[in-house]
Order: sequence, then C-alpha cells, then structure tokens
Amino acid sequence: MTHITLDLSRLGPDDLILTPNRRLSAWLQRDYNHHQRSRGLKAWQALNAQPLDAWLLDQYNQMAILSHPPLPRLLSPLQVRVLWQKHLSSGIEELGHLEGLIQLSQQARTLICRWNLSTVDWDRGETEENRVFAAAHHQFLDDLQQYNWIDQAGLANVVMDRMAQDKCHTQRVFLHGFNDFLEPQLLRLKSVLEQCGVIVEFSGQKVYQGESGTLSYTDYEAQFGAALAWALQELSANQSGRFAIVVPNLQNLRPHLEKLCVDLAAANPTHLPNPWRDTINITAGVALSSFPLVSHALLMFKAFAGNLRLAEWDILLKSPFFKRGHQQFELSDAFVVWLKGRNRAFLTWSQIHELWSQFASTQALADIAEVDLFSIPESIASSRKQPKSLQYWLRWLQQILDSLGWLSGRTLDSEAYQVNERFQETLQSLTELDSMLDPVDYSVFLNELTQAVKNVTFQPQSETAPVQVMGVLEAAAMNFDGMWVCECESHQWPQPAKPNPLLPRGTLRRFKMPGSGPERELTYAKNILDGFAQAAPTVIFSWGEFQGDTQLLMSPLIDSLPRLDAPETMLDFTTQEESNHQLAAMIITNESDDAGTSLASQHSKGGSGLLRAQSICPFKAYAEFRLNIRDEDDLQDGIKASDRGSLVHRVLESFWRDTRDYASLEALINGDTHLDREINRILDDEMIHFRKDTYLQPEALYSLEKQRTFQTVKQWLINAELNRVPFTVENIEKRQTINLAGLELSLTVDRIDILEDGSRAIIDYKTGLKNTSSWLGERPEEPQLPLYALVNPDRTKGIYFGIIRPEKSDWQGLQDRNTPFNAKSIRTVKTPDSGWNEQVTDWSQTLERLATEYQNGVASVTPVHDAICQFCHLSPVCRIKEQANVSE
Repeated sequence: MTHITLDLSRLGPDDLILTPNRRLSAWLQRDYNHHQRSRGLKAWQALNAQPLDAWLLDQYNQMAILSHPPLPRLLSPLQVRVLWQKHLSSGIEELGHLEGLIQLSQQARTLICRWNLSTVDWDRGETEENRVFAAAHHQFLDDLQQYNWIDQAGLANVVMDRMAQDKCHTQRVFLHGFNDFLEPQLLRLKSVLEQCGVIVEFSGQKVYQGESGTLSYTDYEAQFGAALAWALQELSANQSGRFAIVVPNLQNLRPHLEKLCVDLAAANPTHLPNPWRDTINITAGVALSSFPLVSHALLMFKAFAGNLRLAEWDILLKSPFFKRGHQQFELSDAFVVWLKGRNRAFLTWSQIHELWSQFASTQALADIAEVDLFSIPESIASSRKQPKSLQYWLRWLQQILDSLGWLSGRTLDSEAYQVNERFQETLQSLTELDSMLDPVDYSVFLNELTQAVKNVTFQPQSETAPVQVMGVLEAAAMNFDGMWVCECESHQWPQPAKPNPLLPRGTLRRFKMPGSGPERELTYAKNILDGFAQAAPTVIFSWGEFQGDTQLLMSPLIDSLPRLDAPETMLDFTTQEESNHQLAAMIITNESDDAGTSLASQHSKGGSGLLRAQSICPFKAYAEFRLNIRDEDDLQDGIKASDRGSLVHRVLESFWRDTRDYASLEALINGDTHLDREINRILDDEMIHFRKDTYLQPEALYSLEKQRTFQTVKQWLINAELNRVPFTVENIEKRQTINLAGLELSLTVDRIDILEDGSRAIIDYKTGLKNTSSWLGERPEEPQLPLYALVNPDRTKGIYFGIIRPEKSDWQGLQDRNTPFNAKSIRTVKTPDSGWNEQVTDWSQTLERLATEYQNGVASVTPVHDAICQFCHLSPVCRIKEQANVSE
C-alpha cells in the first residue's frame, strides 16, 4: 500500500493527523506553526495532530459520558500490571523472573489486539512459555469480562465498535508515519472511519531526492564523534536548521554518547556552548528511578523497611534534597567515616538513629537536636507495622518527607522540577490499585512503588534542540535539513528476528507479525532505510569496521549508495582523558619546593606513627599529621584485621596484668586446665567490650572469633612465652614521652619485661608478618621499638616483635650479645652486626634526623619504595602518578 506526502499548507480545520508517537505529533505542530508564521499570520487554529493512543483515549472519554450501556472501565497501566502479576505468579516457580514475564505478556497481549488474533491463534500450547501465557491470558480476559474492564491494548477495538454506531465530525484523517500500513488494527480503523464518511489517507514525510552515501570508520567512538562534529558544523552554517543523528542502539549507548558530548563541549566551547543539552538532545528516555531525586527518595523509603548498605547510607546522608546546612553535611561525612571504622556494612534506620546519637555525643555539639537528621515522630514510625491501603502509605510517606525536610528550601532547576512532577504523578497513580488489592504491609507497598517507578521511562522536555540524537522509530517519517544514520552494519540491517516467546511461532509467521522471520525483518529494514535516504537533502550512512577484535561488514541494503569522503571538521576531538594527560604534561615540578612551614610547637600528636610516616615518605607525614588528611577505613567482610589484632592485644594485656612473671605462667600451664580457664575468663570479659566496639553479622562470627583468639593466645603462651628464660613483666601498655631533637613524642609500648640480669626487653605484639629489617637503615619503616630503646638506653638490651598468628608463634628481635631472653638460640633473634650499643647510637642519629626533618617542614614526595604508594590515599594530593607519567 502506497502513501501520500503530507502537505501541511493544504490542511483544513477539520483535518486530523494521527501519528505513532508523541514526538512526531509535536514536530508536525512545530512545522505547521512555522509555516503559518512565514505567511505573516499572527493567529491561527492549532494543527490537530495527535498520537493514535492519545486520540483513542480521548474518543473513549467522550463516548463514556453519554454511552448506554456504559463502556467498560479503562484500567490504568498499574492496574493491568497487577492483574498480570496475579495470574502469572501462580504459573511459574522462579518468581525472580516474574517482572520480565509480565512485560512480555503485556507485549504479547498488545500484538494479539493489533493483529485481531483469535483464541486458537494464541492458545496453541506449542511451548511451555505459550502454555503459561495462554492460561494467564484466559484468566486475564475472564477478569475483564466479569468486572466490565478494558485494558489499553483492547481500547482500540472498543472505540471502533462504538464509533461505527456514531457520527464522526472529522472530514479527513491522515494516518501519518506508520511503518506497517498492513497492520490489521490500522486497516480496521481506516475501514471504520470510511464507513462514517471520513476520507482516510496513509501519509508520510516529504521526499527529498538529495545526496546520500556511505562512510566507514574504524570503531564506534570514531563514528559517533564524527557524526556529532558533522551536525555541529552543519548547524553553524545553518543556524535555523534541524539535524538528526540516528543510533539504532541508542538506549544502550546513551552514556557513551553523553560522554562524547561532554568532551566536545569542553574542547569546542564556541561550537557547543554549555549547557550542551540546549544544542544536542539525546532522545532515549531512562527509567525514572535513575534520576538522583527519585533514587534518593527510593533509598529513603527502602531504609524504613530494613537494612541499607553503608554505601547507600552515605548517599542518603549527604543527599542535597534534605534541608540541611554546611555543618550537617560535614557531620554526615564524618559520621560515615566513623561507621566505616566500626565496619558497619549494613544498618537499619533505627540503628542509624542510635549510632548517630553516640557519634554526636563525641562531637561536643551544643544541641544535638539541631543536627539530628533521623528523627521521625514515633507516632509515624510505629504505624508502619499494620496492613494499610496504598493511599494510607502514600500519606504516611508524605508525613515522613515533611518531617525530614525533603526538598524544603530548595529551588529545583527545570530538569529536577519535571522529574519531581512525574515522580509525584507516579506515586499518586498507586492509589488506583486500592480497588484491586487488599490492605498490604509496608514491604508489599514498597515493592509496588519501586516497580511503578522503574517501569516509567522519562526524559525531560528538550525537543527544541536543533541537533536530535534519535532512535530508529523516533526518526522515522520525520524531515530534517541533514541526517546521519549510524551503525549501518550487516548485523543491524536487517536485525535478527526477535519473536515474542509467549506467542506460537506458526502464528507469528502466518500473520507476518514482528519478529516472525528474516523475510519480514529484511522488508522492514529496507523500508526504514529507504525512508531515511529521502528524509533530508543530505543523508550519510556510516558503519564501523571493527567492534573490539571482531571485523564487521556494511549492510548490503546500502551497498548501492556511493562511498563518501569523510567530511572535514574544524572541531577539536580531544577527549577528556587526553585533555587530562595534556594538563599533566604541563605540570612543572620545582625540585626545591619540598618543604612546608616549620613546626611552631615542640609537642606533636602522632607519636611513633609520625616518625614512621616521615621515614617512609616525608609528604605522608606532613599531609597526615600537619594537614590532618587521614585515610578512611574500608569495609570488610567479616572481622577487620585491626579489630582481630586489638582483641588479641587486650587479652594478652589482661593476662599479664594478672600473671606477672614466668613462674606464674609455668604454674598455669603445668595445671591440667588452669590455663584454659584463665584465658576463657579473660575472653568472657573482653568479648563484652568487643561486641560493643565491633559489629559482626551473623552473630555466629562472635563465637568463632572467640574460639580463634583462644587457640591463638594459648598457642602463643605455650610455644613462645614458655620457651623463654625466667622474666618478670614490668609494664603493660606503658605511656612515656621522649624528646627527640627538640620534638616531644608520646609513646606506648605493649610490654616491658625485666630479664634475669636486670636488663629490659621491649615487646610489641604483631598479628601480621613483620621482621627486624623494618627497624634498620636510614629510613626505618617501623621505628616504634627503636624509639622506645632510646627512652632508657642503659637498661634496654633488646627489642622484639611477638608474631602471634594461628599458624605461627615466633619472635623477631635484635638484642645485646649476652641478653638472656630465650632458653635456646632463635634464628630470628640476633645481635646487630655492629653491636647493640652501636645500633642504638645509629637509631638515635637516624630518628633525630627524621624528627628534625619533620620540625623543619620537609615534605618531599620521596617514598622509600614503590610499594608504599600502592595503597596510599594521598596520590590525588601528592600527584606522584602524574609526575611519573611526565617523566615517561
């Protein structure tokens, strides 16, 4: 069937144009208004152009007013979804696939109505999928008949049945821009209108006999970049023109195209001024739930129902859509860091509220209530436990939103305003389900709300942009001043047949329905490409030669078109990544600029950690201890190594407070169960504090950690401590101050023992792997014990790491030659090559030099080795990686 070219200048006031989508109707309105203005008119009757679905709904509403008998009640999309959910959920075992099955069922129902299929056509039992759908569809139809309902898919037939009985006041109807003129529902509409005395025409775009040809590019990025550059250059030559870039896989490629637009805008501000969306409109809509305003609200609603991950709480606590000031934002950030330090990976709203109170009390806030972000009136919070109507739950949420200051005092920009309006409409539409659902609890309500928002595809209005990046169906039947069709590879044109799996394949083939086979896809693709070739004076078809390592071929459907030379462009194609690399190359490193300000005070917080940082990288010490740029803890599955080590430390600390010497240890071990009872007694007490300070889920992890600690400590006492010569514990966790080259440092050591000869041994427990090499050299990595050796150098004759691990109980140490530390020689405990006293002197000089560096503000980016930088959090500040790139 042929179609005529629609001439807007010859339309009358009673003419009606029906289109397949809203965008085409809006563009026809725009073209018609432009034509009327070009005639010098100041006012005119609006063009009557509507999407077919909207016109059918308007006809239904008009008929329903005076209809007798009454027309069936039209169900909303949400109500239809609930019906399908009810009937499909009983027919499948894996409910995780239910949402996808609902969407496929609605698509199949639409095809059945558009092709006027009989029951025997769609209920043939060919496959299990067809049997499940057919059973649900029968139940769906029974509900429609029993309750006198109709869904959107069946609306056209109801309207056409009634239209045949009524008089139509329209003189001409143009079915404009439809790709398949032989679709039975369209043919029936044409027949019904003609029976009412209406002239009906299938119409299409204006046909241009312009220039068209093909271009090839190495990959998709080059192809899309060239298309955008071409459109912008054409626009600069014709600023009143409209240009289209057609991308078949627009929905999937939208993020990539947005990045290209950002890069082009940054590199070409004169051709593409910001905001670039005023010039380029990417028409692919996205799920309403993907917009920040909506996703933050959904996170909050989810928080009322159960746990959120800490990463989700981080988003919610810093959300700009709550009413809060700068102080609250900073506190929220500090609160998240505080929670990370406690390894709280999952938290409920009530837990957050409780922990916030604990955290706020540590911040010395004058009035905690002023910064309490989580306070919900108890009368509201407690009411979520009983089944209620959806309307009740919506009011309940609104009360909470108001109490938390949602969107209060915030001015929304155009996009956020449109998103919020659509979000509120979606929420209110949930009340339509109250007539079909019994009262539900909050979790069921939240699921319905979430699915409703996810199923809404939304795009802020921006149809006036002169460059439109469009999908295939959106661009069909439109005219432009220039068009570029991307992705014209053989696997795209024609595409493989994708039949609806719920309908019988034989039915699809017999009626030549979408996805029925390669013949239909070939015809469909050829018709679309032929339409594109005549849609503008200049049309470019491009294709990519490679996708990764896969070589691609041009579609044979455009093989007859001439090959074109790539259009010249004055635009800069520098990507953001390349721009960043160029900026990095411009960094000038002043070798002498490695010092900050000198230390004003002799006393400095940080103790041995300060000197450790100065030793492994001076910039690290300056940033962390002078500028207070600290690393955040990372969340870990199970227990953190630091928490595990702290538990072992505390158990040993308590043990040696009660068991003060070797003889007492020996007596405990020689008793049959004395040692076990003592360790268990200590562990019982320590686990009370451990539970308060350390969060573990599931609860069984606490018991496992207690067992592990018991075995580790017992093994350590028997295999490491019992093999020593007699000793007495002098101090545990002793705090002392040392003055090093005028710098006062506070030190804490795990334990100090008095040996048989009266000398002192300094012990530091380690639950990780360490060795004595970390104490040596010009820049020692672990200076804590060498520092403590300088506190009382005359009596201190050895320093030792106690390596306490389930698979290893070991000493690592340096000592004077004749120090009576262990009963037998240990390979990992030795005397320094230069002698103990000389080593202590070396430590004194090395550590004093480091202390002097720190006081003088030496902050050079000179890590002691590359591994230091591997996990360092300061690389964005010190820029060592950028400097390395420049040197390369």
